[in-house]
Amino acid sequence: MKVPPGLGTGPGNRGNPPYERVRHYFFDMGNDSLLAFFEIPKGKEPVGNRNAIGAMQHCAFVATAEQFHHVEARLKSRGIDYIGPIAQLPGLLGIYFYDPNGIRLEFACQPEDGEAPAIIPCVTQTKVEARDELASLPGASPEWIEMRLAAPPG
Repeated sequence: MKVPPGLGTGPGNRGNPPYERVRHYFFDMGNDSLLAFFEIPKGKEPVGNRNAIGAMQHCAFVATAEQFHHVEARLKSRGIDYIGPIAQLPGLLGIYFYDPNGIRLEFACQPEDGEAPAIIPCVTQTKVEARDELASLPGASPEWIEMRLAAPPG
């Protein structure tokens, strides 16, 4: 998915990299877990040191509505600065803060999921949507796209 226009820069930014229309790549890791990568325009940020603390955009954890409110109450009671709760995507709330090592953390909640959080439906793409998105990448050939969309062996 791409960050909608206006949410990469300015007052609408909700913790996204400060660039317009960058892609977020979400990979289903099973057990309702996702691994996400943010696209950063080439040359716009220094290369990260993989051994340095905080050399990532942020780490996110899914929480139930009850856990989410508990996290917010704990942050507030301890005087820890945080951003949120903010509406991120349809049906998704988030709270961002930094841990003692300076690593940005996020707790995300889909209140409608109750006590059984699931993968966010609005980040799930059909093969047609994924094909259209992949076709927008520079140098993407039809063969390369189809190879990415093929079902995993097995």
